[in-house]
Amino acid sequence: MRYSEQFMEHIEYAFHTFCKIVLRHEAINAWRDLKRKEAREISQIETYFNLLSDVRTIF
Repeated sequence: MRYSEQFMEHIEYAFHTFCKIVLRHEAINAWRDLKRKEAREISQIETYFNLLSDVRTIF
């Protein structure tokens, strides 16, 4: 069974659109994961200054 050239072109465009949508959503997920990780992590500098402020209040 042979498909028309127009139908094959439609399938190709549909596939390209699908791929673009998938890549876009993967980029959004990666960005969201990075932001979530950044929000959970505590920087060492922040921890150091908190420790210093605790020591100052003791003495």
